[in-house]
Amino acid sequence: MKNKSLTAKRKVISVLSITLLGLLLATLPSYATPPVMEKSDTIKRTQPKREIVLENEQVQVVRLTYPIGTESGMHSHTFANRVVYFVKGGKLSLIPQDTSQASKTLVATDGQTLFLPATTHNVRNIGNTEVVIVETELK
Repeated sequence: MKNKSLTAKRKVISVLSITLLGLLLATLPSYATPPVMEKSDTIKRTQPKREIVLENEQVQVVRLTYPIGTESGMHSHTFANRVVYFVKGGKLSLIPQDTSQASKTLVATDGQTLFLPATTHNVRNIGNTEVVIVETELK
């Protein structure tokens, strides 16, 4: 019993360490000057920017940037658990694949962290600010 407890604690510490490393790596590019986009570029863009900042046998860390009005498109999270950290919060609509389930509105604040199970859904930025997420999926 003691070994299981110790193993669980080590796993939590590993996940937190990897998440913090991912956050550090993901926030470094945010200090750079963003590229100047023409108005037509922002209108054409319908999907968020997705950057894999770390991937190995145990974890995948992805930085997602959702400009106003963009959406992910229906997608599945295949790994059982994930940690989502909001670098920049905002208002998102989480639309499940199962149409018998209602969509959920999530209002996230800067620095908010969530632990979420795997799901199949579409994420849409319905707010008036850009949303930046660092998502750590545990394999």
